[in-house]
Amino acid sequence: MALARSTRFLTVAAMALAAPATAARAQNPADLLERAVRAYQDLNFDAAAGLLRRALMPQLADSLDHAGRARALTYLGAAERFRERRDSAMAAFRRLVLLDPRYRPDTLVFPPEVTRLFDEVRLRTKTVAIRVPDDTVIPLQRGSFAAWLVPSSPHNVTVGIARGDGSPLRELYAGPVGDSLDVHWDGRDSAGALAPRGRLWLTVESRVGGAAMRVVEVPLELDYALDTVAHPAALKAGQLLPERASRRTGLRSLAGGLLIGAAAVSLPQIVAPGQRSSGTRIAVGGTLALSGLVGYLAQPPGRPLPDNVAANQVRREDWRRRTDAVVAENARRKAGASFRVRAGQSVAP
Repeated sequence: MALARSTRFLTVAAMALAAPATAARAQNPADLLERAVRAYQDLNFDAAAGLLRRALMPQLADSLDHAGRARALTYLGAAERFRERRDSAMAAFRRLVLLDPRYRPDTLVFPPEVTRLFDEVRLRTKTVAIRVPDDTVIPLQRGSFAAWLVPSSPHNVTVGIARGDGSPLRELYAGPVGDSLDVHWDGRDSAGALAPRGRLWLTVESRVGGAAMRVVEVPLELDYALDTVAHPAALKAGQLLPERASRRTGLRSLAGGLLIGAAAVSLPQIVAPGQRSSGTRIAVGGTLALSGLVGYLAQPPGRPLPDNVAANQVRREDWRRRTDAVVAENARRKAGASFRVRAGQSVAP
């Protein structure tokens, strides 16, 4: 009797321990997908559709890889087609086209009525798959970043580069896309200047009849292997001499002459008090003062000052030589420069 009770206890305990594992398997999306495929193959389309919808619930579908989600949506669309639920089948196929515009159901597995309905949905759904390298370094002078676009069906697209805030930076292509399209970008904006470092977006807008149907974006991180030399600062007005006489220039000449003349007359009195100024010193002082007056009259406002013009020319030529040297050095550095692009996963906002 005691042995029987012990056996029942162990059985119940084992069942209790196994229950969480069984429940976990029941909620495992990969397991749900395999059970759904078996139900579909057994022509139990109701059970298959229920299992597939559970596997594709948002909290579970993330556990499936890209191929797993595509397979689940294909079987869901086929199961709904055989359940005579055309709208539900088309909705599943539309999700499949948006997931992977290149995908096509296997015609050896799915019959024509399923593949025809899928093709009908694919032709109506306008979107593209974008394939770009994950991380690439490109020569700045002659290289380009390449993106490969594959449409769900032929339509018109607009391809561009946008800044991190979404504002346009440069349009790369606008026109039709058939089987596929290669688009190239040289790392510059619409004005030919280098694009800013940091976050950018590669955007592809699918259009029908002039109206935007869907936008797919790929985040890009841009950086440069480029170290340039700063240009010399431009010459400021205070660094150059006045090249034409002004009223202030003449007054300065007049004041200088008068000051020197006065000094010639008064200096002996300061050095030897009581001595009378000789006529010679007075004549010299008057001559110096007169020269200041002549200088004032000889430099009317607007008259060129050749010495200042020549001095300024030397300064300007020196600045130009230094600037040309920097331009040549930066050109040499840019010839070997490169830009690096790291791409993320495409999104459809």
